Amino acid sequence: MKFIRFRAISKGIEEFYFSKYRGVLKRQKREIDDFFMIITFSEMMGIPNPFEFYTLEMLPELMPKFHQWHKRMGLEYSVFDNFPCTCC
Repeated sequence: MKFIRFRAISKGIEEFYFSKYRGVLKRQKREIDDFFMIITFSEMMGIPNPFEFYTLEMLPELMPKFHQWHKRMGLEYSVFDNFPCTCC
């Protein structure tokens, strides 16, 4: 019983401290994710990527997020000729 009360109090305190920063944290996470997408797809844009060997494995994982990313970046269509977006 005490454990349940402790968990509820802990959750309440966490909500109190993090609620005002939640928007900032989400925006910061989105910026970091966007930067990671640029780094991962930079070789296709003609930008030398020193981490190409490591980011090549990430392409299949990031492909479903590619459409949302290029729309958020203001690109109506995929900028890659050999890497079209699934919906464009």
